[in-house]
Amino acid sequence: MAKNKTRKNPNIIKLWPVTLLTRRFGHHQKVNPVLLDLFYAHRDKKQRSPKLFYASRDDLLKQYPLHRELGELTDFIGESIMEVAKDANAHLWQANDKVKINITGLWFQITNGHAFQETHVHGNCSWSGVYYVRAGDSSSSPESHAGKQPNGVTRLYGPHMEYMAGGHGDYGNYYLQDSSWDSYPQDGKLVVFPSHIKHMPFPYNGDEDRVIVSFHAQVFASKRVMEYNYSMNN
Repeated sequence: MAKNKTRKNPNIIKLWPVTLLTRRFGHHQKVNPVLLDLFYAHRDKKQRSPKLFYASRDDLLKQYPLHRELGELTDFIGESIMEVAKDANAHLWQANDKVKINITGLWFQITNGHAFQETHVHGNCSWSGVYYVRAGDSSSSPESHAGKQPNGVTRLYGPHMEYMAGGHGDYGNYYLQDSSWDSYPQDGKLVVFPSHIKHMPFPYNGDEDRVIVSFHAQVFASKRVMEYNYSMNN
């Protein structure tokens, strides 16, 4: 029996998808324990009485330029940014473009005691992301927190989310109800997303701290953005 294939409707146009990447670092079992030692030593040096939340400055790469494991993670992040940016710009990038990833900020956060951050975006960059050094007791799936608030999950909100509060909802725009995506922490997991996407980590509490690395990056090439012809689709 032939398979029933869904035909594409030529009258339908779908625009402006959100592209993101998630993958796991193959060397995380070796790298993460070393990073934990570095991060806790850094925190204890900067903050004599550890609190339930600590965030370093975003210049870790300048503070530890020769740290091998931090360098390995940075290379993995850079490769991943290149992968997702290339896919998102596939219809615009040229094969001979010399593309360079510039990680303009990288920092770590140690969280416990129901600490969290408000919904926010990252400015002055095109791609951002989170790398889970230690997930701790974070929720691992939708089933793991059924009927309860997720623990330590990173939630990303779709671009249309802010227009829903005062909007009309019926069966015709039911698809708008799917306005967020949850990244469930896992040791060694990386998530890269466009920097304009609103996101927040849910409050976290556990026997172990939740430890992450956050970053933002700019992407450059021999072709300047100003050369893009904004009237090409008219």
